[in-house]
Amino acid sequence: MTDNTGASEFVKSDQTMFSIIECIHQHDEMGVTELAEAVDFSKSAVHKHLKTLEEHGYVVNNGGRYQLGLKLLTLGGHIRDRNSFCRCARSTVEDLAEESNQMASFILRDRTHGVFVFIENDRYGLRKPVPLGNRYVIHQNAAGKAILAELPDETVQEIIEETQLPRETDNTVTDATELWNELEEIRDQRYATSTGERIEDIQSIAAAVKSPDTDQIGAISITGPADHLSQDTVHTECAELVREAANELELRMRYVE
Repeated sequence: MTDNTGASEFVKSDQTMFSIIECIHQHDEMGVTELAEAVDFSKSAVHKHLKTLEEHGYVVNNGGRYQLGLKLLTLGGHIRDRNSFCRCARSTVEDLAEESNQMASFILRDRTHGVFVFIENDRYGLRKPVPLGNRYVIHQNAAGKAILAELPDETVQEIIEETQLPRETDNTVTDATELWNELEEIRDQRYATSTGERIEDIQSIAAAVKSPDTDQIGAISITGPADHLSQDTVHTECAELVREAANELELRMRYVE
């Protein structure tokens, strides 16, 4: 009998197709030769995958340069809009952005990563380095650390072991002991901060939010240039704003249908 566990469960052609999509996402657009080199597959095979993706609207051929298609936005928007947690978070993020006059975000945990689900008030042009839907290893900013602080210790340890806490900038926390110490502090004060840990010269502050009906954990965050947000402002005004926003969202979730 054939063993269907482990690597045998994966379909290689599907893995190649997803690698193509992820490569195009990372580079905005790519040609067949570039993609073939990136995914280590023949140009003819890559071209066949691209034609299939193009036929179904997942990529667009722009003179031999392939870009992701709007079909992916349709799927992503559907996933977000059918999630009650996300639906409730939208107005909370909008209110926080208006009240703080800073960029406000809602981030959801996706296993070992955080994902930007909503972003409002891009007054400093941060959407380019922090686009909607952007994924990052969860320990690398304030929102991710706020989420980690809400997880059981055994889950945090599993994430540390799986990701190995990769460095994004010189300020990224890459030492497990240092991260554990910071998580204890976050649990006490009910908010997390980061300065240049994922993007240099960017300050963020976040508070975690739990869905009362599911095991989903997200975070409400305020983000801005470090030289525009003093540490005093971050730990007083901004801290109070994100904690209030998180409490408001949790209350709203309790009454959602």
